[in-house]
Amino acid sequence: MPLAARLLLAFGLVAIIATAFVGLTLREASREIIESGFADRIDAAHAGVRQQLAWEAEALRDLLPPFCQHDTFVDKAHVELERAKGDPDAMDPTSRIALRRLVPSQAMALRLDELSLVAGNGSVLAAEDASRIGARDPRLAEAIKAPGGAPRLRPAKAGGEPSLEVHCALSRHGVTVGLVGARRIGPVLARIGDAYHVRLTAAPEGEPAPRSGEAEVVRVLDFPEIPGLGVVASVSREPLRQALARLDRSIALTGATVLAIALGIAVVLARSLSRPIAALARETREVMSGAPRRVEGRGGREIADLAAAFNATIDELAAMRKRLAATERIAARREVARQIAHEIKNPLAPIRAAVETLRRLRQREDPAFDDYFEEATSTVLNEVHRIANIVTEFTRFARLPAPNPEPVDLVALARGVVTLHAAPAGEETGGTGGAAPSRVELVAEPIPKVSADRDQLIQVLTNLVQNGLEAAGAVRRDPRVSVTIGPLPNDRVRIVVRDNGPGVADDMVPRLFEPYATSKEKGTGLGLAIAQRIVFEHGGEISYRKAQKGGAVFEIWLPVGGPPLLEKPPGDTTVRPRAPDVP
Repeated sequence: MPLAARLLLAFGLVAIIATAFVGLTLREASREIIESGFADRIDAAHAGVRQQLAWEAEALRDLLPPFCQHDTFVDKAHVELERAKGDPDAMDPTSRIALRRLVPSQAMALRLDELSLVAGNGSVLAAEDASRIGARDPRLAEAIKAPGGAPRLRPAKAGGEPSLEVHCALSRHGVTVGLVGARRIGPVLARIGDAYHVRLTAAPEGEPAPRSGEAEVVRVLDFPEIPGLGVVASVSREPLRQALARLDRSIALTGATVLAIALGIAVVLARSLSRPIAALARETREVMSGAPRRVEGRGGREIADLAAAFNATIDELAAMRKRLAATERIAARREVARQIAHEIKNPLAPIRAAVETLRRLRQREDPAFDDYFEEATSTVLNEVHRIANIVTEFTRFARLPAPNPEPVDLVALARGVVTLHAAPAGEETGGTGGAAPSRVELVAEPIPKVSADRDQLIQVLTNLVQNGLEAAGAVRRDPRVSVTIGPLPNDRVRIVVRDNGPGVADDMVPRLFEPYATSKEKGTGLGLAIAQRIVFEHGGEISYRKAQKGGAVFEIWLPVGGPPLLEKPPGDTTVRPRAPDVP
């Protein structure tokens, strides 16, 4: 990775980690502050409600007793009820109408939400709500019998909203008349809640207390001044979410700014640090382009030492480069010539053998001459055609042609190669007296036709067979090569070429398929490299193993469907040697 890239990565990571750490810490602190603000608002609302309710209770305590003690309309109601012997229905209608008009005005004057004039049996004689007049409420009858005093809580289930309720009563001569007034708590809670931005509602009696959630913070407030009163205080978390969203955007913007600044600093540092190294790299490229010159080391002692070492080798490299260019041109011409000679040599052997056999048969006037003439001339023409193809391809800088696949009878193709390299019965292969004839055998199982380039497969088989005969003939009087063909799973076929020679030397095995790697004195090392290239471009594999009893074994796997469509030749596709196997 370049120095600039490393600096950019390091500074970027530092900026991101620092921003993330500070941002998360700030975000958590902000959350805690806002959450504590919610709690403070609820506490303030709690204190405000307590203060307001205490004031309301104190004001209500002394509000009604004066009416029962010396107010004329309560006395008048008691007199009329006493005259009716305690029966509200027997009261004078005119008096009842007057009471009905007077009670609502008194409720308004006293700022009471409810005011009822009640008989001792709970009958409502007059009320601010005309619909309640004439109704009998046992709870009101019990209320006016109790001694007066501090306001009490009237829960919602007792009728209407939760309220603070007070009463007074006038009892004489066995007749009781009372006033029951109530002031609702809801408006007080709403007013205090609006002041502190807290929603306050009376807690439903008999229901479980609500809990805080993602949407809001909830707390149940108790009021010792008013036994039984519970208030639910809730604050929406929406401001918290909005604040955190704004904070997240600010952190992201700050992080992006810090990252941009860090990357800018990294770029400046990278340029200042890498400029001397870049200068050396540029000078090195100039050496390769043919314009070397001495450089000066700037930027530190290490760079100066590197520049000095570089300058010490420039002169020699310049001279060596000129000599190397000339040597490479000569070597390239020789290599191309050796490659052409190597590839042409293989088909020349069967051509020569066919022609010599024709001459011998002609000299002896052998009757088999006419039968063999057609086969031999066909072989010669085919091999000459293959030589022409090879020469044409090598004129294109020794690049192998792309496979031209067609349906090929692999068994028949191998049989032709074996026939060309198997000596005729009774004939010797060389000029050495007493040498046994070489044998090339074919063992084939039924296989389907393979989509492949016929000439290229012939080239591969010919190369392997001739290599086997040459290797075995160098150490044995009875060189033998066997070619085995059979099917494989997954629509593949296998070709095994086995000889009885000494096998490949151990030091050559790792480089067996590399170009120009050879143990032959006159070999170029292109044969197996070309064979491997052809097999690979057909989508197959080739491998070597040494048999336990000696000899080389080359195994080829080919797909029946043909070679894949390769856009470019494969890279390092050398097949490593396999473990020894039974011959």
